[in-house]
Amino acid sequence: MRIRLLPLLATAALALMTPPASAGSFTVNPVRLELAAGQHATSMTVSNAGNVATTLQVSVHRWTRVDGVDVLEPVTNANSGDDAPIVTPPMFRLDVAGQQIVRIGFAGRQLDSAEGHWRVIVEELPQPQAATPLVQIAMRLRVNLPLFRQPAERRSALAWSTEQAADGWALAVDNQGTTTERIDVATLASNDGSTLSTLAGPLYVFPGERRAFPLQLAVPLPVTAAALLRVQGSVPLHDHELALQRQ
Repeated sequence: MRIRLLPLLATAALALMTPPASAGSFTVNPVRLELAAGQHATSMTVSNAGNVATTLQVSVHRWTRVDGVDVLEPVTNANSGDDAPIVTPPMFRLDVAGQQIVRIGFAGRQLDSAEGHWRVIVEELPQPQAATPLVQIAMRLRVNLPLFRQPAERRSALAWSTEQAADGWALAVDNQGTTTERIDVATLASNDGSTLSTLAGPLYVFPGERRAFPLQLAVPLPVTAAALLRVQGSVPLHDHELALQRQ
C-alpha cells in the first residue's frame, strides 16, 4: 500500500480521553539519519519530554516521488528482500523522562552504486482510557524523519536556472550528483540587494531529479532582468546570477 506524504514533519490525531490529562510529548535526535558507504547501521535517541508514560512505534517507508508528490510505501522483508531496513526495537514504552536508543540497519550491507532514501516515522500509539461521560481531546504525535544510505561514490552537483511558468516564474534545479540534496532557503534578489522572492524549505531533490518551484515575485519585472540567487542547504550557493528573460 502506498500513501501520499503531506509536507509536514509532525502531525496530530484527535481522539477521546479523560479530563484533564496532558498531551504526550517526545523528542527524536538526530532529525536526519544517514548511513555512510559501508556502514551497517545508524541510531537515534527517543526521549519522553511529557508528564505521562507513552508507547511508541517506529516504522520505515520507502520514499519516492510521483508527479512531484512524495509517496511512501511501508517497507517489509516481503517487498524489499535484503534491502529492507531493520528497526530495533520497533515498539517500546517510555516512562516519564525515559529514553530509548533505536537502531536502524541492514542485514547485509554492501557498497551500493546508488543512494537509498526512506522516511522513518515515530508515532505514539493510543493509550487505554477510563470510561467518562465528559469529552476531551487528546493529541497523538507523529514525527517523520529522512533516512539516507549513501552510495559508494558521493558527489554533490546542483544546477540552477529560472523558467517561465503558467502564472509567472519558477526556480528550477537539476541534481546532477549522486546524493539527495536539501534546500532550506533560496532567495532571489535584485542587483541593488532588494529581495524579489523567497523559497522556504526543507525541500529535497533526489539524484537525477529536476524540480521547478513557482516563485511569488515581490515586484513586477521588466522584459529582461537579472537576479542574484543565494541558497542555504546541503549545497550552499552565494550570489549566483540568473537571467530572467521573457520568451
